[in-house]
Amino acid sequence: MNLGPNDSVVRHLLRWFKHRCFKWVNNAPCDHCGSSSTKNAGADRPNVSEQAHGAGVVELYHCNDCNKTTRFPRYNHPGKLMETKRGRCGEWANAFTLCCIAMGFEARHVVDWTDHVWTEVFSEDQQRWIHCDPCEDSWDSPLLYSEGWGKKLSYVIAFSKDEVVDVTCRYTRQWDECRTRRSKCPELWLAEYIQTIKLSKLSQMPPQRQNVLRQRWEKEVKELEPRNYVKPSEPTEPALPGRTTGSLEWRAARGELG
Repeated sequence: MNLGPNDSVVRHLLRWFKHRCFKWVNNAPCDHCGSSSTKNAGADRPNVSEQAHGAGVVELYHCNDCNKTTRFPRYNHPGKLMETKRGRCGEWANAFTLCCIAMGFEARHVVDWTDHVWTEVFSEDQQRWIHCDPCEDSWDSPLLYSEGWGKKLSYVIAFSKDEVVDVTCRYTRQWDECRTRRSKCPELWLAEYIQTIKLSKLSQMPPQRQNVLRQRWEKEVKELEPRNYVKPSEPTEPALPGRTTGSLEWRAARGELG
């Protein structure tokens, strides 16, 4: 597929972020001697400085070489993450979403309730939201998780400064099965609550922006109708891969090898 000029920039940004910008952390290397021979030693509460950058927990790692302890704050502030340039999927998605916005693209932070996060970027070229996973360097492959990794999805919600959208149907072709796992709240309550947030945010925007979003919502509602994501009787796409980031043991424990 030949990408338009804007999509091409985002695709190159995704590749750069994965291969040249950010680093995946299994065990944090030693801050004192630089050794990679460390093992998890539990967790600690963040100090004032770590809290200021959104860390809710600090992982501790004991160095087998120098016998000292390294703190690995799980920062959430995207600006701080562009300084540290390391982490796991949460840090990757936060920082990559920031990069997209800084480049002038509209981006959403997407949260999967079965423990993953990624980004969606609005394509001006195609006039739709595109799935982007910086951890996997994955572009426009929304079925990666359900059909590649083997995840049993339940709720997948996209957040941006302008809206909140339940985008679960974009990421599964087995909606009826997925729906049986959506037991945290009634479906009608969730739909109405999300709509209330969207309309509240919409009311604070200028009329021109309101019109743009209303047109997008109308199109996206049709795109996300469950009937458009029914699994076909025969496969129409190449087999999708299992997860590639993280240690083999960690991926296996999460059941994401595919």
